Amino acid sequence: MKQMIFLLVAFLHYSYAFSQQFSVSGKVVNQHNTPVEFLYVTLSRQAPVLAQAITDSLGRFVLKADKNSYRLIIRQFGKDYLSREIVLDKDIDLGVIAIEEGTELQGITVSSRKKLVEQKVDRLVFNVGNAIMPSGGTAVDALKATPGLRVQNDNISIVGKGEVLVMIDDRLQRMSQEDLTSFLKSIPADNIKSIEVITTPPAQYEAEGNSGLINIKLKRARANSWDANIGASYTQKTYSGGNLNGLFNYNRNKLTLQASLSKGTQQLATTSADRIFYTNELWKEDVRNKSRSELLSAGLGIDYKVTGKWTTGIKYLGSFTDRTSDNHPLTTRFSNTSGAVNGFVASDVNARNKPGMNALNWYHAFTLDSLGKSVTVDFDYFNYRKEDYRSFSGNELDPHHSPVPGTFFSSVNTNINEVNNYAGKADVSLPFKWANLSLGGRFSYTNTNNDLLVYDHHTGIPVLNTGQSNVFTYREYNEALYFSASKKLSDKWETQAGLRMEATQTTGYSRNLDQTNNNSYIKLFPTAYITYQPGDNNSFSLNYSRRIRRPDFEYLNPFVVRTSPYFYSEGNPFLKPSYIDNLEFTYIRKQHWVNSVYYSRVTDFGQQLSIVDDVTNITRQTPVNYGNTCQLGFSTSYNMNHWSWWNSLTGFNANYQRVTSKTSFVQSVDGYNGYIYTNNDFTLNKTKSLFLGINYALQLPGRYQFFHISTLHILDVSMKFQLMNKKLTLTVTGEDLLNAQRPLITYYSNGIKNTIRSYGDTRGGRISISYKLGKANLKPKQRDFGNEDERNRAQ
Repeated sequence: MKQMIFLLVAFLHYSYAFSQQFSVSGKVVNQHNTPVEFLYVTLSRQAPVLAQAITDSLGRFVLKADKNSYRLIIRQFGKDYLSREIVLDKDIDLGVIAIEEGTELQGITVSSRKKLVEQKVDRLVFNVGNAIMPSGGTAVDALKATPGLRVQNDNISIVGKGEVLVMIDDRLQRMSQEDLTSFLKSIPADNIKSIEVITTPPAQYEAEGNSGLINIKLKRARANSWDANIGASYTQKTYSGGNLNGLFNYNRNKLTLQASLSKGTQQLATTSADRIFYTNELWKEDVRNKSRSELLSAGLGIDYKVTGKWTTGIKYLGSFTDRTSDNHPLTTRFSNTSGAVNGFVASDVNARNKPGMNALNWYHAFTLDSLGKSVTVDFDYFNYRKEDYRSFSGNELDPHHSPVPGTFFSSVNTNINEVNNYAGKADVSLPFKWANLSLGGRFSYTNTNNDLLVYDHHTGIPVLNTGQSNVFTYREYNEALYFSASKKLSDKWETQAGLRMEATQTTGYSRNLDQTNNNSYIKLFPTAYITYQPGDNNSFSLNYSRRIRRPDFEYLNPFVVRTSPYFYSEGNPFLKPSYIDNLEFTYIRKQHWVNSVYYSRVTDFGQQLSIVDDVTNITRQTPVNYGNTCQLGFSTSYNMNHWSWWNSLTGFNANYQRVTSKTSFVQSVDGYNGYIYTNNDFTLNKTKSLFLGINYALQLPGRYQFFHISTLHILDVSMKFQLMNKKLTLTVTGEDLLNAQRPLITYYSNGIKNTIRSYGDTRGGRISISYKLGKANLKPKQRDFGNEDERNRAQ
């Protein structure tokens, strides 16, 4: 190992020492001294482009080339903003290049306002601050407004590609889907800078994630300024809810400070109607659930520039929820021969859970030289604790609603689930003339503890059920190394390739079963990109990636939790990871029209299933690696922004899916599905203080995995008013105005037909108000957590 490290260091030193290159660097700012990012900076000699860079979030750029005369060009969106001759015979620092927004610079008018939607090689970037619909809402509302995403019953997915994992500032959130949704609802949309839909993550990202990643980038402060935003919102659905939030940013000299706080209440009335078509009976279960959630989130970040080349800082993120719910499921049993009612199963359920999350990051960033070489080091700690309480009781009833003797059932379940994760990582960036290299490593340790207590109450006296009570511990170690290289082969061709190696060792122990399960594996995850751009108007790219989806921590827990004599859930300690291969070809026309053909294959697809027994009428819910899936699809979208008063993104996605079953209770199936959407933002006056947003989506009937899903309509409308010199913002939003998010889902388990029609209380209205203090467009250096892989799997 020492010899390999020595050879690598020697090789890099050799490459650097004999490249005989010089650098030209600079920083682009506007009249507010705000850095301007996403400007293309090139060095050319006659026709060919010899070096190219993009200004970063601090407005900086660095280019390298051999000793010679060049033309330096600064360009954005196909227009040249600066063009000058330079002689590169030494390292040149151009210093600060000032741009006056709305005025001419060397004959060119420059505007730093970002587009609503930006399409890049491996991701779509939705600039939330420029959108109307999310204003005054939460991160969930921002995700609903993001083109190409779908949020249904709090499940977040990329259209046509299924559920994905969610990151906050490049770090995955390690919690259950329900708790993740609560966390996202505690983050105001006004605190979000952009949302990235990453379909092909590069090697420096963790390999976790089925069909890509969603990255929520929070707002940043800008140099030598401070900013504050306070806001409130009122929501009316079946019940009312509200939220108060505040954000403060400070950035001056060497110190950057960020603080945020959000407190809200949400009440929902959700319904579901389940049908199980047994051979002899039809079981119809109807549930109406009322829930109330108290949400609190807090964030604090402090950065300090120790020297010109060393910046350090800490960041804290916390989320706390107190959620209660109660419902009264009623199951009606019909005879399949006569249609008469054979009886009922009635129960009362009360539940409470309190998930809490604390994440702490300590980071260091080192700039090695003026050519762009850098090292970043992160240390992370993540704690997740969830207290669950659930009580249920009920009876079987005869056709006349009288209790059947001896059928009373009652139980109380309590569980404490705690996850602690420790992680460290290092990333190195090494730009050379022949290629830009990046490499790094990561280590993570996760300790999970569950303590489930089950008390039977059917005699009226609580009795500990030792058969179901259990203590389960789970340990997981992850080690990763990655390497990637990118190279601009010519002014038309560019390529990037990377390889990530991840090793995992796990141990799960059930005290009740006295059972230990060990697992250990090492896997390689390659990524590759190639782009061909024959001109400014056309771009072709081909991308490949291999990824992994590890089981959620709770899925590996072999607990058995009963909620009635006919339904129980349990974990599966033998659940294996799923592996995903993604291939995508994309054609982009003028940055407006994006077309993609994609293919994905998932091996050992794992998911929680309801397994029906036709003899006992008992449903067992458990996660299973039930099959291999493949998918072939096509997507197209067009961003129309020819007029300053109307921005529209309209798209269509269609794909074919096939599931090859590996179990006896699920059959192999195939089918098609399609999705149409259009997101429209209108500016209604010349002062740009009155806006209208209209978003509509149509889910065509089709198949997803082994589920068949009926038609689904979504229509949201929003009005946004900016007052008091645009410091005060008032937003009024109507959600799910068609009241049509009630899809019918059909599937077969052991040959028995099941249907589910659920409604998540999506129709309603929201009115919000926010006020800005200080200077606008603040941007501090953003840092991220380093244990994203574990934070998404915590339950």
